[in-house]
Amino acid sequence: MSGALILHDLQQSEAEQFLPKDTAKYSLFAAAPAVRHCMGCFRCWFKTPGRCVIDDRAADFVALMSKHEELIFLSRLVFGGLSPDIKAVLDRSIGFVLPFFRKLNAETHHVPRFDISPLYKYIFYGPEITDREKETAKKLAVANALNLGSGRCFVSFFSSSREGMEALT
Repeated sequence: MSGALILHDLQQSEAEQFLPKDTAKYSLFAAAPAVRHCMGCFRCWFKTPGRCVIDDRAADFVALMSKHEELIFLSRLVFGGLSPDIKAVLDRSIGFVLPFFRKLNAETHHVPRFDISPLYKYIFYGPEITDREKETAKKLAVANALNLGSGRCFVSFFSSSREGMEALT
């Protein structure tokens, strides 16, 4: 494992201008154009273990997840959660874990498919983010990291995507 995988919801021109260009340290994955939403068919668990059966680029994201020591989600904060396009990609990564459950901190979470524990960084941006939205986003980020097999999670908030991207460097 090496470097960081950045899943972002930026426009292409914005991403090219501000995201890190060091391909040895960072891999970039754009959430747009939007991918198909998870169908909840669970074939990623039983038919094609670890790989979504929907044939679009979201399947590539899951393959990249296991190759990086950091997973960074650069997302506009929407109602205390991820932007719709980021959420669609993340939902499609359910094959990253196994279809079995375990108890962690009195909560039910999936069993990891891989023996890795990447650091999950959530960088949320948006104008006038409320304390309640921050609280909701932090809880969601920690739960997602635990569910994907890692107890290591860092969450930060910025008023613009540019400020969030500057925090990466």
